[in-house]
Amino acid sequence: MIAAALIAFFVFFGLSGGGSFGELMTDYARDPMKTTIVDEDRRKMALKELDSLKDAIKDFNKHVSKDIKQFDKLVKDYESTPEEIDQMLSSVLANNKQDVEVIWERRSAMLAHITSDQWQTIISSARATQEKELAKKKAKAERKEEKQKQPKAYPL
Repeated sequence: MIAAALIAFFVFFGLSGGGSFGELMTDYARDPMKTTIVDEDRRKMALKELDSLKDAIKDFNKHVSKDIKQFDKLVKDYESTPEEIDQMLSSVLANNKQDVEVIWERRSAMLAHITSDQWQTIISSARATQEKELAKKKAKAERKEEKQKQPKAYPL
């Protein structure tokens, strides 16, 4: 039961969408925060807390990546035992709980400087920017793939 929950967690947060957990916050929230939060002092504090939140998310993603590698190693090892997997999963769950608590604390500290309406604007802008970037990457990959399909013409 715990193993299934953890695997689902890894798949959802560690492997989904080609991006890491927290990508929206770590890559796309800064610019909308700069333009949405009008009060300079609140904006500075919110951006400072965003940096702290980014660090916590980065640590979480490192831990998840390491955990996936460790889990993969145990799965591939013919000699691994259910006890080893249970021990690894228990450790991972405890560490992930700590990481999520830190992320939540830092998120709360950041949101203390942002109103609810501002937050909705920031998230909407960040998502729109992320979707535009993903669409550009997809179009570029499709052009590259199409170009590779075309036969090469060699001069005679």
